[in-house]
Formats: sequence, structure tokens, C-alpha cells
Amino acid sequence: MEKSLGEIMHGLSEENIAREEELFENMPVFPRISRSKNLTMLLVHRVKSCTPVPKGCDILAEGLYVDENYTYRYLDYRHVITEKPNRGNLSIRLRFVNENTLRVTMAEGFCVPENRTEMIGDMEETECSVTCSESEDQIVMTTGCMTAVIQKSPWNLSVKNRDGEVIYRQFGRDCHSFMPYEICPMGFLFDRNTKEQYACEAAWSDPYEEFYGLGENFTSVSRKGRLFDLWNTNSLGVNTERGYKYIPFYMSSRGYGIFYNTSRKIRCDLGATLSKASYTMVEGELLDYFLMTGDTIKDIIPAYHRLTGLPAVPPKWSFGIWMSKISYGTREEVERVAGQMRSSRLPCDVIHIDTDWFTENWVCDWKFDEKKFPKVEEMIEKLHQDGYKLSLWQLPYIERGKTSYEVYDEAAANGYFAGNPDGDLQFPHGLIDFTNPEAVHWYKEKLIKPLLRKGVDVIKVDFGESAPAFFKYAGADGRDMHNLYALLYNKAAYEAAKEELGEDKALIWARSAWAGSQKYPVHWGGDAGTDFGSLASSVKGCLNLSLSGIPFWSSDIGGFWFESSPELYIRWLEFGMFCSHARFHGFYSREPWDFGQQAVDVYRKYAGLRYRLIPYIYNQALAVREEDTLIHRPVFYDYPSDLNAAGLDTQYLFGKELMVIPVLNEDNSVRIYLPRGQWTDFYDDTVEEGGKWMEQVVPLDKIPVYVKENAIIPMGPEMEYIGQKEDDRWEIHCYPMEGKGRLCSYEHGFTVEMHASADRVKIDCTRTDMNLTFVLHNIRPAGVQADGQDIDFRMDHKRTYIHMGNRMQDHDIHMVIEKGEQ
Repeated sequence: MEKSLGEIMHGLSEENIAREEELFENMPVFPRISRSKNLTMLLVHRVKSCTPVPKGCDILAEGLYVDENYTYRYLDYRHVITEKPNRGNLSIRLRFVNENTLRVTMAEGFCVPENRTEMIGDMEETECSVTCSESEDQIVMTTGCMTAVIQKSPWNLSVKNRDGEVIYRQFGRDCHSFMPYEICPMGFLFDRNTKEQYACEAAWSDPYEEFYGLGENFTSVSRKGRLFDLWNTNSLGVNTERGYKYIPFYMSSRGYGIFYNTSRKIRCDLGATLSKASYTMVEGELLDYFLMTGDTIKDIIPAYHRLTGLPAVPPKWSFGIWMSKISYGTREEVERVAGQMRSSRLPCDVIHIDTDWFTENWVCDWKFDEKKFPKVEEMIEKLHQDGYKLSLWQLPYIERGKTSYEVYDEAAANGYFAGNPDGDLQFPHGLIDFTNPEAVHWYKEKLIKPLLRKGVDVIKVDFGESAPAFFKYAGADGRDMHNLYALLYNKAAYEAAKEELGEDKALIWARSAWAGSQKYPVHWGGDAGTDFGSLASSVKGCLNLSLSGIPFWSSDIGGFWFESSPELYIRWLEFGMFCSHARFHGFYSREPWDFGQQAVDVYRKYAGLRYRLIPYIYNQALAVREEDTLIHRPVFYDYPSDLNAAGLDTQYLFGKELMVIPVLNEDNSVRIYLPRGQWTDFYDDTVEEGGKWMEQVVPLDKIPVYVKENAIIPMGPEMEYIGQKEDDRWEIHCYPMEGKGRLCSYEHGFTVEMHASADRVKIDCTRTDMNLTFVLHNIRPAGVQADGQDIDFRMDHKRTYIHMGNRMQDHDIHMVIEKGEQ
């Protein structure tokens, strides 16, 4: 008999209903002009003085105080904007971090404080030549790649790209509307009701401009016309405005990106309040943002990474399949599932034990219950011998259980928990304070590393979205900590793995994130529902997080909440095989045999394909580091000038070469857009001319996949787990149309270059110890030569196989394939 929600999800039962006085709403509240009332603005009005400094200038500006008042007219009220006679002073610091990135900071008074946050702790400024000139009307600073123009009175900042085009221009007083201030321009907003202060920035929005980023939020990839309150929360699903992983970074199709260097509550309004302007407000006394320029989004994401840290690449085995549910509860169950996967020849690399490896279910004390998991080191060793890695769940909220209370008592006694200023913890769970160096050391050395020494391979870093802003923390203001908590939590767990296992083996499995979390992979999409709407939202969340600088991601394949239908399970499985990471997880069971024989067959088919594609997938992962590119790529990422691609979020490029179209509804229908070029059906080699939409009804056992023209895709042997076979025999699949293709194998250090014309295909491969077979799709050769000598080949349907073996061990190879009649 299946367990109830209360039995599986600890604390979700009627006897645990909280009293009203215990509750607080973990959602931010912001003032809004024309609604909140009792607001005052201090706006940057005009430049008083400018002091040139290396790589920028310091500006003292006059601030204009504006009160929001109202009059009554015709059964309604009207704004009255009153300028106060007194003036304020605002200091603005402008610095070029590099030739494509301008940092803008602003504070009230005569100086701007330093703001070296955790997010930019690894930032390195690069030398660049900045020319600064001042005239009566304006100040101009340029690097040659980027130009900032400050209009002195009234104040306005605009930014031009290398071609002299204005791509960013601040929005000030609206002189073309009855309402001069629907939003707050650059300056500060004071809410006299709550006594809160906000730093604000606003910019004109072009009618054709698109916005992307701001984290995983599971709504559409196009952010234009939307409002986002960046405040991480336990979303309990993937279909609402809530988000586990907000990132204060967004990009414009006009060629700029903005990163707000803050972890405080922040509202990014990209045209919801005022259609002709974007608007940001950050809680506090400091505005600090970086404005990056680039020809395309491909340039802007690397610029963001240079500020917040380059993504780390997780170990190769992590790209295999993870099997899990909530939760395997005994050693016998773990070994039964592991054994059945192997006996059924179903590929799998990781077994994950979720919330039930403790004496008390969900009461995390970081200790295996000896009755449920006897001789745990023996179990782990046996899993390793069978080709498995072991993953374990934990969380940063420590409960004092009925029998498991030592960890809670030790943390409380040593001050490792955050709490109210009077020392009251307020909640039944203690919150580990990751700003306390002693607490971090204790977490890593006492809780995490002993598990890694037992042979555990990876820790699931669950939760982390609920740190109260009103708590007192050892090393940070509570207002900074709510969002920042996710980053510090990710960092502590990842560093424990790195210190104990080494950099090449370090990874975590995390739900929450903030700017900089790309340094601590891997992340997953949280608790999705078991319906097609949640599957579709998960695709969007994947692409949104990718566009926010976090490249390694998985969903809970099959959905998390409750039972999944066989049809949904299969469709989610197909999508999951074309993500950087693939974990099955949810209520009850997620093993394929519990969803019928067709599910087993489809699992075997697509898991087998995924493992054959590991050379391609892992190489795309290494390209994240070597080229600072994406694995999950919205279509517009590679086709920025294609208007059909602008908001397309129901399909994506998986790496550089594969267009993946998940089936997201119960009637098995899809709409497919193929950009210009020639696209080859991955399964039957049918060639489609791009630049068009197609509609298809897709059998349940198929997910549409198309290969880009001139792609070169390495594929390995069939495996049940990564490392089962020697990684020295690959097929190099080539899709020559007319043009060029290139493969750089970052793992094995060789390159393949392909040049295709109307009558021949030339392939150059550098020296390598790999045993390679080249597979040419839709090519029927009249002959094949390697270094001027004829070599054998064979045809199979539309594919030509050229086995090179070990010919390239000593020297480069140059092949020429003369085309015959097709």
C-alpha cells in the first residue's frame, strides 16, 4: 500500500499545523509608485563635479527630492509630484572592469563604499585603456569597444557599442505623460510606510528588444513585459512565480547584459509597470551593477562569468544516469534496485538514497541507521564493484529528533545556528550559519567528509531557500543572507568534496542557487508536478537557468509529486536523456519496470543512446570550460538574427549540433522550427531544408532530434555504466553538406576538420591514439583516399563507414572522399 503524503514528507500532517503567530510569509514586498503612497524619491539630477581616475571617473551629483502626493478628481485620485526646495548629494563611481564591462555604483553622500561581495570574490579586473573627456554638456569615457556618455543636466547615462550605436539609455522623468514618475529613475526610493529604502535604476526599452535570464523561473524564456521579484523560495512546484534559483543577471537582445551585485531583495521589472522602460529596485543604500556589452549573448555570458566565476566541470561519471526515489529505505532495497538494473541490462551510474537513511526518517543526523543499512561500507564497496556511485540526501536545517539529537545539541551549544537577535531559534529546525567559519568547518569536517571517507561519492544539497532575513548571522546582514545562503551552502558542500576527493571528483546535487553557483555544480530543477504542464515548464526552467550562467542541470525525470503515468514517464525520460544530467526521482517508484514493458523498452533505447553519446556530451561539458559556451542552448543563442527563434522555448540545441524537440502534451503533437540550413533526422538520415516550421504527430517511443549541417559527433560503445569499457574506440559521425565542420576533443587532445564541397569531402584528423571509425551520413563515395592511398569503406543504407583503426597514432591523417551518385 502506498504511503500518504504525511508519511513520506516529514511534518506534513495535521498534527504539525503551525499556529498563526508562528508564521511569516517568505515572499518579498516592494512599494510601487501610484499604489503604495507616502513615497519619496531622491533622484540623480545633475553633475556637480567630475574627477577622472584610472579606468573611469568619480562624479558628485546633485540629488532632487520628489514627494508623491495625491489630489481627488472625478471619483478617483490623481498624482501630484512635488519637488522639494532642498537638494541632496549623490556619489557615483564609474569604472571599466575591462574593455567590455562598466561598473556603476551609487550611494548617498560624498563617497561610495566598497562592495566586494561573495558573488564577485573571484573577479579579476583586466587592464584596458580608457579615454575620458569632459565638455560643458557631457562626459565621455571610452575603451574603443564600449563608450559611456553622461549627460550632465538633466543627468542621463547612455552606453554605445563598438559601432557607435546606443544600446542602453537611462529612463528619467517622463515628459510625455501625465505621470512623470510611474517608475523611479536612477536614485533612491524611500517608503515612509515601512521605513525601507531602495536603490533604483531605469532604462528605455526598444519595442523590438527581448530580455533573457534572471534565473531558473519556470515561465517563458522571453522575459519582456514581465516582473520578477528575485527572492529564492521553496517553490513546491515548477508552475508558479516562485523560484528556487533566482540570479540577478539579465541580457538584452540589443547587445548588453546587467548583473546586480547584491543578494538583497531585488525587483526586476522588464516592462510590466511601464511598457517603454525596464526598472530595477534593490533594497538598501547602495546601487552596484555591471553593464556588459557584446555582439551577441554568446559574448555576454562569458563576461558575466568573468565577474562571478567560471563554471566547474563535474566528473565524467556524473553524466551517466542517476536512479532515485523518495526514498530507498534499506540496504536490501538499494541492492535489489541496483541488481535489477544490471540484470535487465539497463544503463545506470548512480544510486541515490534520499530522506530515509537515518534512524528517524527526515531527521538528518548524517549517520546511517545500522538496522536499515547494516555494514554500510560493505554495501558501498559492492556498489562500486558493480559500477555504481552512491549519492546521499541531506539538508542544512537540523532537527532535534526523538532519538537523533546529538548533532542538533552540538550545533546549538557551539553557536553554529543563526537565529533571532535575542538568541531564540524561533523554529523547530536549526539553520546552519554558513557565514560562521567555525560552523562551516564543523559542517565539512564533522558531517560531510566522514561520509565521503566511507565511500559516498556525492552529497545532495537540498533546500537552502528559506534563510530568514530577520535572523542574525555571524558574518552578514540578514537582508543579504536570504538569497546569499544558497551560494554559501553550495560552496561549503562542494569544497568539502573537493578537499576530500580532489577537484576532478568534486560535485554536489543542489536545488537552490544564487549568482556564482555555477562554480559548484550540479543543480536540478526541484519538485516538479507529474503532469505535462510541469514537463513543459521544466524545459523552460532548464533554458532560463542556462541563460543565467549555470550550465549543468537536471530535472526529476518522471516528475516529483505523486504518481506519474507511463506516458508522462516516457516523455520525460526522452527529454531527460538530452540534458547535461539525468536523474530519475519522485514519489513511490521511478524505476522503469514499474511503468510497463514499453517504458522499459524506451528506457533501454534512449539510455543506450545517451551512453553512446557520452563522448559528445562530455566534450560539450568540457567546452563549457574551454570555450565558455552552453550545453542547453535556446535556438536564438546560435541564431540571434532569426526572428522565429526569439522566444522559442519548446525546443533547444543540446550542445552545438543536436536540435531536440521534447513532446510536451498528451496528444503526441509537436511544432518544430528548423533555422536556415540543412538538418538531418537523427534516426533515418532524412534531410530537411531549414527556415520553416513543421508539425508532427510523434510515436510514444520517439523524441524528434535533428542534426545541424556539417556537424561532427563522436559516439562511443554501448555501456551499462561509464568506465565499463575502455574509452579508446569511437565512431566519428560526420554530416557533410557544403561548408565546414570541426570537432575538438578536449579530453583526448585531437581535432577533426571537415570541408565539404559539391563533389568531395575532405577530412583532416590530428594525431591520436584513439581507434576511430568515420561514419559519413548521406554520402555514397566513388572512392576514399587517406594520405594519397586508396582505403576500404563499406556502405550501410545512407551511411558510409571508414575504419581508420590506429593509423593516426604516429601522424596526422588527411582523407579525401570523392562523391559518387546518390
